[in-house]
Amino acid sequence: MNRTKQCTYPHIGTVTYTYRTGSKRITLRVKKDSSIHVTIPYLVRFSYAEDFVLSKTDWIIKKIQENAERIKPITEFKSKYHLVRLQAENSLSKCKVLKKGADVLLLYPSTADPTSYNIQSLTKKVITEVLRAEAKYYLPQKLKELATKHNFTYGKVSIRNSKSRWGSCSGKNNISLSLRLMYLPEHLIDYVLLHELCHTKEKNHGPKFWQMLDSVCQGNSKMFSKELKKFPIPF
Repeated sequence: MNRTKQCTYPHIGTVTYTYRTGSKRITLRVKKDSSIHVTIPYLVRFSYAEDFVLSKTDWIIKKIQENAERIKPITEFKSKYHLVRLQAENSLSKCKVLKKGADVLLLYPSTADPTSYNIQSLTKKVITEVLRAEAKYYLPQKLKELATKHNFTYGKVSIRNSKSRWGSCSGKNNISLSLRLMYLPEHLIDYVLLHELCHTKEKNHGPKFWQMLDSVCQGNSKMFSKELKKFPIPF
């Protein structure tokens, strides 16, 4: 049976220790909500695990600071077609999502903190679903338009929740696009789509590929590529 113990320390706050059957070594994790969890093998003394955690104080503080920067509170988000807003409601005991025309309201209890991890996580989920719907509507037709204009052909197109890349093109010329493209200005969306369309003819990033991409971008491919790097793929 697992045993759990919590201790609080200066600078890092509360740490949850869990003795776990099957654990072979001490593991330390700082979760996205900045809670600190330590797993301990049964044969390891607690004082040894505690010394290990305290020796990692600087690393823990750094991870907590990184989480704080990563999870900046969102109270309003404007997408291509919608406005997502947080709004307090006195009558609510739990969060509720309400759609009013182009507005998507995330209603939360007035006693709750809108910057809390739980509400911010829910906000990001709502934004993701809004972007998914927009991406499924906008991106396939835009891809078709650009392909027709520049004489490209491709297989299937799919919209994915990719956090590592804006898009990809398979060996069979099936194109996968990240719903997070909807964060970008229109000319950069076009740039990414054209990038993938060029891969239907040139599979690698050799000179012929870059020449083709620059041609369909009217000589602006390097500028667009540099600008795109300023837009990291969001959460």
